[in-house]
Amino acid sequence: MKTKGILGTIVAALAGGGFACVAAGPAFSADASQMVPKEVRDRGTLTVGSQQTFPPVEFKKPDESVVTGASADLLAEIAKRLGLKLEYIHGEYASLIPGLEAKRFDVASGGISDTEEREQKVDFVNYMLSGGSILVREADKDKYKTIADFCGDKVAMLLGSNTIMKALEKANADCKAAGKAEFTVDQFPAMPDAKAQLDLGRVDGYLGDFPALVYFISNAPGAYAIAGGNYILTPYITSWAFSKDNSALRDAIQQTAQEMLKDGAYVELLKKWGLEGGALPEISVNLPSSKRN
Repeated sequence: MKTKGILGTIVAALAGGGFACVAAGPAFSADASQMVPKEVRDRGTLTVGSQQTFPPVEFKKPDESVVTGASADLLAEIAKRLGLKLEYIHGEYASLIPGLEAKRFDVASGGISDTEEREQKVDFVNYMLSGGSILVREADKDKYKTIADFCGDKVAMLLGSNTIMKALEKANADCKAAGKAEFTVDQFPAMPDAKAQLDLGRVDGYLGDFPALVYFISNAPGAYAIAGGNYILTPYITSWAFSKDNSALRDAIQQTAQEMLKDGAYVELLKKWGLEGGALPEISVNLPSSKRN
C-alpha cells in the first residue's frame, strides 16, 4: 500500500486549514463486554451491514469470500475483545442506514461518514479521518485540478453519498455563477459500477473516498490519478453507525476501540493498510467534520 505519505499530507493540510479533531464519547467503563446488549451476547455474533466493495477499508478480494480491509480488521479485533464473532450482511451503500433502522444488522459500516443530518436517524462511532476526492484517467491529470475544472463535463459517484453530493451541488452553483455550464452527476448503487463509467470513458471523473482512490491507483499503475494530486473536495469522518435505541452496543464498541487506540492496536491495524495518517486522536461519538474546529 502507498497511501501513507499522501494521506498524511491530506491530514496535515486539513489541520492547517482549521480542521482539527477533538474528542467526544461516553465515559470509560471497566469492562466493555458487559455493556453489550443481552440479545447480542446470547447470539454470540455481531452482525455488520456493508456493501463489501470499498477497498482498502472493507472489501472482498477477487475469488475470496472473506471481507477484509482496515475497518474489517478493526471490527474483528473489537468483536474478539467483546467475546463475539463477526458476521457480514451484504447491503448496497444507500440501503445501509434503512437496513440498520429495520434491524437487519447491528452495525452499518462500509465507509459511512458521520453527518449532522444522518445523526437525526442513527448514532455514529467515529474511527477515521477521510475525504472525498476525484479519480481521473492518467491522461487527463493535467486537465483536472479541482472540481471547478469539471464545469460542463460529467462525473460519477456512489448513490447515497450525501456529503459528496452536497459539495457537488455547491460546486455546480459556482459553475453557473461563473457563467459556465454545470457538470452532470451520474449515481450508481455500487462503487465498482460507478468507477466502471470512468474506465468506459462515459464520465470524466469518479468521486469517491480518498483511501479507496489511492488503492485503485496503486493497483493499476499508470491508469489513474487523483485530480490535483491530493485535492480533497470535502473532508469527512468515516464511522460505524448504530440505531438510536442501541446506545449500549454503540458505547461498548466505542470504548473497546478507544482501548485499542491506547494500547496501539488501532494504529497498527490502520498502518497495515497504509491508513495510519487518518487515525483520530480519540474514538468519538457523533462528531462529524462539521462539528470539529
